[in-house]
This record gives sequence, structure tokens and C-alpha cells, in this order.
Amino acid sequence: MEFNIDNIINEVSDNKRLEYSIERLLEHSKNKSKFRKDPFLTSVGGTDCSDYTNRGIKRSRFAKKQFCRTIFKNSAAVGSNFAHCQFDNCRFANANFQECTFIHCNIQNNTIDDPITGTNFNRSLFSTNCNISNVYFRHSIFRQTAFIDCIMKNIVFYSSTLEDTIFSNVSMDTIRFSDLNIDFSVFDNVHMNDVILPFSQICFSFGLLSYLMETDDKVYITSIKNNNGYILKEEFLSLLPFFEIYYRNTNDFFPLANIYLSSGRYDNAKNAILSGILLASTNCDFRLIKYLSKLIYTYSVFDFHQRKQIYDYINAHISFKDMNPSLLYNYNVYKNEISSFLLDNNRSGIATSEIDIITNIFPNESDKLGLLLTTLECIIDKNKSDFGEHKIVCRHNSAEEIIITIQDIYHSLEATIPMIYSVLLGVFILGEKWRDRQKSKLEQKNANELKQIEIERARIELEREKMEFEKEKADFKTWQLQKNNEKNQIREEILRRNIFDNNINISAVRHITYGDIPPNAEKNICQFSHMKSN
Repeated sequence: MEFNIDNIINEVSDNKRLEYSIERLLEHSKNKSKFRKDPFLTSVGGTDCSDYTNRGIKRSRFAKKQFCRTIFKNSAAVGSNFAHCQFDNCRFANANFQECTFIHCNIQNNTIDDPITGTNFNRSLFSTNCNISNVYFRHSIFRQTAFIDCIMKNIVFYSSTLEDTIFSNVSMDTIRFSDLNIDFSVFDNVHMNDVILPFSQICFSFGLLSYLMETDDKVYITSIKNNNGYILKEEFLSLLPFFEIYYRNTNDFFPLANIYLSSGRYDNAKNAILSGILLASTNCDFRLIKYLSKLIYTYSVFDFHQRKQIYDYINAHISFKDMNPSLLYNYNVYKNEISSFLLDNNRSGIATSEIDIITNIFPNESDKLGLLLTTLECIIDKNKSDFGEHKIVCRHNSAEEIIITIQDIYHSLEATIPMIYSVLLGVFILGEKWRDRQKSKLEQKNANELKQIEIERARIELEREKMEFEKEKADFKTWQLQKNNEKNQIREEILRRNIFDNNINISAVRHITYGDIPPNAEKNICQFSHMKSN
């Protein structure tokens, strides 16, 4: 290894500059731990019994750590990541754990005598076998938090907020949701035992009503009618007609539509949703529009064309010229979610591909842009299924950038994506892999069929003709695939020549595919990028 004195001098010099900079910044900072050489902690293994009072550990990473009686008082841990960590009898008081990730973690033993108090877990994720047990949460906030694949046992949420929180694939045992806000929270595939839910908020959640109607789980609802403070779910469900009358006559359309949807009265639900959107659009209540749109998305009660009409109606009935800055701010906060709920394909079995295409086309070259868009539409239409939806956005930079979002079944995307690379860049990697994979699948299928035929021939000689037919059918499928591949290659070559002959230069194409895709999906179909060399 070559010895370089200049590099050492520069490194020393950088350290000195950093130390001096920290000194100057600390002259103005009340919190003397705010500026330090190692602001982002990374720690793996061991036991941590530290006192993080008034300390910032933002964007830190902890793995396989045992936090035992650790103190997080007035601590700022925003954006931190915890993996395979244990939190045992730790003290959380007025701490900030917003946007943190807890993967395969255990949080336990915070009783009423030493509760987790005033702590903010907004937009955090608890996932992958997270186990939360024997915990008392008081005055804590879980807005837009997600609990996915978790076990929750012996937990009390007292005077806390869980608004817009997700519970998916969660097992709940001895949980008290009695004194808190769960408005607009999602309950998906949950199992409850000895769980008490808040009486007035069930109709404002996603999935709870349907769950209560179908489950045999041991679930109770808060009530001051009984001395024990709760009623059985059956008694609560018997009160739904009274809830319906109340919400209908007070024009509270979200819970009204929720009741209709949960009981299968979809026409009534549609009318309630449309009435709610009309009222909310008139009042510029974008938050309510968002949650009504989420109902549409969750229950798939409108087809795409109807959802598009609703979206257009909302924008047509909002008076932007009369909006004050605060209303305009609210609109900008919710508009993307509203658009996503109403315009995205929300059917099961659907995957999404986002494709970014960098071109040499300038905004004034409308002919070239039109040709490229036509070509892309041709490729997508050639391979899309009956469930497919897509949108193409042109971003007018110095040169045009094309962004395509395709929502379709995976097997359609598996054909579309390689063809885009092939036509635009002459990159046959994906196309060849896809065709080779299809051929391999077919050959494997044929081999299995032939093996079965041989077994049947040996066992039952009388079915020889049938077996010969099966073999001919397999051969025909192989021939058919070959012909289709030849046709596709010819079609691709025509489209490719059309692009190149018109001097359209694509410098790069990249994409990512996510959603409902098979476990054995080709990696390059899920994510790939290619840039032309100069």
C-alpha cells in the first residue's frame, strides 16, 4: 500500500476543522450534546442501561440490543431504527420516537406504576413479530402508526391517540382501547381476546364493524349502562339501527356509509358516500374527502370510471379562487392521498410498475413526443389484461422525461416491461430472460406431461391414443409459443425502427415493480435500469 503523507495531513486538518466548528456551534446551543463528532449512533449487541434524558439520538441504528431500565426522558429518537431489540422496564417520558422502525422487537414491563407517558410514536412502524406486552400507555400518541405482524398482550391505552393507525395481522389479548381516539384506524385480519373497544368510535374505523359482525372472538364494547363498564358485542350490534338513524339525520356520512358497507347495503353506501363528498367539497373539508375516498378504495364499491367521475366532481366543485392560505395548505396536504384512493387500481392480485424514461425530446418537438407516447401505448395495450390500468405523465424538463405507472396482474407486467426496454433501448436482456423463462416453464411442463404419459402408457395400454394426443397438444403449445415469440419480435422490431428512424434517443430507462407479485418473480422484472453509454 502506497504511503501518502498528504492524505494524512488532510485527515488531521479535517478533524481539527470539525472540532473547531463544533466549539463555535456549541457557543450558541443550550443543548451541549446537540453537536458532537458521532451524531448518529450505531450499536449492535450488548446491554444498554443508559440515561438518555434530554439527549438526541435521532436517526440512530440499534440491533440485537438489550435496553434494560434505560431512561428515555425528553429524549429525541426521531427516525431511528431498532432491530431485534429488547425494551424491558424502560422509562419513556415525553420522548419523541416519531417515524421510528421497530422490527422483531420486544417492548415489555411498563406497568401503571411506571407507564410510557407522553411519548410520540407518530408514523412509526412495529413489524415482523414485534411483541408488546404488559405495557401501560398514558397520554401517548400513535397517529398514522402501523402495527403489522405483531403480538400485543395485556396493554392499556389511557387517554392516548391512535387515529389513522393500522393494525394488520395482529393478535390482541387483554387490550383496553377504552379511553382513547381510534378514528379512521384500520383493523385488518386481527384476532382479539378479552379486548374492550370504544363505544362511539367503532363506526369511524375501517374494518371493525365487519370484524364484529363475523367474529367469535371475545370482544367487549365500553358502556356506562353496566357496572362493569362494558357490553357484549352482540348488544352493540343490536344498536346499529339507532346509530344509522342518528348519523343519517345529522349528515355524518362517513359512519353512515360504513354501517351500510359492513351490512352489505352497497347502494345505500354509494348514496351516503356521494352525499358526504358533496357536502365536504362544498365545505372544503379535504380531510373528510380523504377518508370517504379511502372507504371507496377499501370496499371497491365504484368502478374506475365512476371513481374518475367522483375525482373530477371534487375538483370541479372546489372554488380555489376563494381559498385562503390555510385551506389551500389543507388541500395540498390531502390531494395526493385523495387522488391515490380514487384513481389507483385497488383490486386484489394487482402489481404496480413505475417506469422512468429519459429522452432527448424537447417540449417544442410535439411530433417526436407524440410518436413516443403512441409507441408506449401500443406496447402497454398489446400486453395488458382486462384488469390493467395505466397513466403516462410527461415531465417538461430541459428534455422530456416520461413517467409511466402501470397497474396490472404480474404476468402482464412480465411481458410489458421487457418489451419497453427492447423497443426503446435495444436491450434484449429482459426480453430474452422472459422468453427463456417461458420456454423453460413450458419445457418443464412438457416434461412432466410426458412423464405422466409414460406412466399412463405402462399402466393402461388402452389409453395410448389419449396420451399421444396429450403429447401432440404439448408440441403444439411449444410451436405456438415459438410463433408468438416470432410475431412479438417482428412487432418489437417495427416499433424500435420507428423510434430510431425518427431520431428519438432514449438515454435511460429504469423501473420498479411492487405489490401483489409471486414469490419466485424474476428479479429484473421487479427492478432494473439501463443507461446508454456515450
